[in-house]
Amino acid sequence: MMVSRVLAVARKTLSQFRHDRRTLGFVVFMPLLMVVVFGYTFGGEVHNVRTLVVNDDAGFLGLRMSDRILENITGDTLTLDAWTAGRDAARAEVASGRAWAVLAFAANFTENLATGNDTATVDVVLDGSSPTIVSAVLGRLRAAAERMFAAGGVAPFSLERDFVYGSEDTRFIDSFAPGVVALAVLMVTTIFSVIMVVREKAGGMLERLFATPLRPVELVLGLALALAVIAFFQSVVVLGAALLLFQVQVVGNIALAFGILLLFAIGNQGLGIMLSAAAKNELQAIQFVPLILFPSLLLTGVFFPLEAIPSGLRPLSYVVPPTYASDALHSVMLRGRGLGDLGVALDVLILLVYNTLPLLGAAVFVRPQA
Repeated sequence: MMVSRVLAVARKTLSQFRHDRRTLGFVVFMPLLMVVVFGYTFGGEVHNVRTLVVNDDAGFLGLRMSDRILENITGDTLTLDAWTAGRDAARAEVASGRAWAVLAFAANFTENLATGNDTATVDVVLDGSSPTIVSAVLGRLRAAAERMFAAGGVAPFSLERDFVYGSEDTRFIDSFAPGVVALAVLMVTTIFSVIMVVREKAGGMLERLFATPLRPVELVLGLALALAVIAFFQSVVVLGAALLLFQVQVVGNIALAFGILLLFAIGNQGLGIMLSAAAKNELQAIQFVPLILFPSLLLTGVFFPLEAIPSGLRPLSYVVPPTYASDALHSVMLRGRGLGDLGVALDVLILLVYNTLPLLGAAVFVRPQA
């Protein structure tokens, strides 16, 4: 073995990176980006969980213990909003998705505490579709009660839980499943489609195809149609596995959930075609994959709610398409909502745009290799 020949091969390989600035930048900055985002995302807890407070407590002997309890809910986990329209209207806010929880104090709350009446309760209305949010709300309320009880300020009271969606038996897998299903479809459809056009370039097929009357938009639509068929079967497999193997809870219309998943899958393959068309070679095409998957893992609410994402990074969540697929599937599968719900309709509209724009971009970028 000649060391000089080994070194020559090494120099040749490194020179390829030197002339490919996109690859060089990817090698240097992608690991840094991953470490920074991982650290900020996994290092935090949920923040700014909108919680409505219906405080009808009339007080007793000049005291209103409900106020003292609320004052002891510290930190930025919960955002407490005073609500004066009544408990039922507050519950409707949770049902509509505009709030996560309600804390309701009855008129005789302080009196019951002062007289040792064991009926002193706080009604807690919860969106149980996210066990992480439920744990955060109840945890903060219990911590406030324990802090006051230890200081001799209030006797123990009970929590009366009312779940608008889900229940105490809602599993974490039920909460994660919609996002994980969307993520699985994203990984398969995008990785498969991102190699399509660049493979045609490398094999010289594009030159032969464009020697015919075929136009770029026709090529893109043909690829999209073929991949849409594949996306259909992939969506069936992924959703079927979640339902049959793990008995994932589905409250809403399963056909609508499948339609949303298929719509998302078709958008993914359009994105893959566009990125593949923009790449000059296979190496550049593969570099796009982590740029898609990495934000989808951390910034879309798949593994934890968007409220757990640092506020500085949260705007990025709203430009990542899996955020809307995950949210729509979550609303349909766990909350039983349909297209009549404004949130679901908006998510579906954004996914329709996601189906269109990448294909237009692919038609612009796809060209025979120069």
